[in-house]
Amino acid sequence: MRLWRRSHAAAGVAARAAADAQTDSEGLRQSTARLGAVLESVDAAVLAVDAEQRRWYSNSAANRLLPSLPRLPQLVQWMESVASSGEPWNSRLEMPDGRTLEVHITPLGGAGGGGAVSGCVVVARDITDRVHLETARRDFIAGISHELRTPLTSIQGYAEMLRGSPEPEAEVRAEYLDIIVRNTARLTRLARDLVTLSSLETRTYPFHFEPVEAASLGAPALDVVAPLARERGCRLALGTLGSGWLRADREALHRVLLNLLENALVHGGGGPGVAVELSGEIEGGAYVYRVRDTGAGISSSDQPRVFERFYRVDRSHASTAGGHGSGLGLALVKHIVREHGGEVELASSLGAGTTVTVRLPLAPE
Repeated sequence: MRLWRRSHAAAGVAARAAADAQTDSEGLRQSTARLGAVLESVDAAVLAVDAEQRRWYSNSAANRLLPSLPRLPQLVQWMESVASSGEPWNSRLEMPDGRTLEVHITPLGGAGGGGAVSGCVVVARDITDRVHLETARRDFIAGISHELRTPLTSIQGYAEMLRGSPEPEAEVRAEYLDIIVRNTARLTRLARDLVTLSSLETRTYPFHFEPVEAASLGAPALDVVAPLARERGCRLALGTLGSGWLRADREALHRVLLNLLENALVHGGGGPGVAVELSGEIEGGAYVYRVRDTGAGISSSDQPRVFERFYRVDRSHASTAGGHGSGLGLALVKHIVREHGGEVELASSLGAGTTVTVRLPLAPE
């Protein structure tokens, strides 16, 4: 009887242990599932590897952001360093496709306690947009500093020469004052363009949309830039301008054409023998303006950035532009065209000139 009681008690203990183990196992599964759901919901890539750098966990973001590790030798090198030192690592990783990731690597195992490191956890976030914003901010500061420094230096220099000369000759005085006036106008235009660009970017620009005949904008724009073309020795031409109606802000579109023509004359390698032509026609339900020049062309590496604020394809050429332009012309073009529901494209090759195409939706009949 005592033997039976002992056997029965042991069986009870085993049953309770099995039930507890089952409960613990179910709790572990639920905890694991909850943890997995949490890691799946974050926008960061979470990757865990063992000491041989074999994956034993990765969430969806990691599968998307981090391809096979052999394709990321820099990341592999960092993980090996963490495994050997037991110290965490933080850095930025430039991906083969041009993205930038912010990477944090933490050792697993005995890090900091003398034990062996059994692997590591990698947490990575895509910060490409942030890097682009940082670059744009840095370029903007550099660009506006350059644009301000040049005319201010000129104004200060010639003003000091006038002050230092008690009775300058009339011709000299007129020349100096003319230079001061031109550079003051350049600063005024820069300030105006900055205000306009800011209002366009914040969508507070006061557009006044009305029916506009597209062809009617061509000749007035060429008339404005004709003196600049003569100054630079370029041939300015008005190509075929087909009829077409737009719902647009007339003044804003006039500014688009002016900026494109001026950019072609000043920054397109304009000089004797270079031709700049404006044309327009209806294509596929849109009115298409084209500004072509036969200048030096733009390299493929520069083309993606030409519509950025203050970006110069050729800095040395920009310094000889004679004070024309604010460095914001193409950025203004991009924003104005987008607010009209259109798009702007650039096609160029070195030695073969450049063509900028503006596509605008036709007005409803």
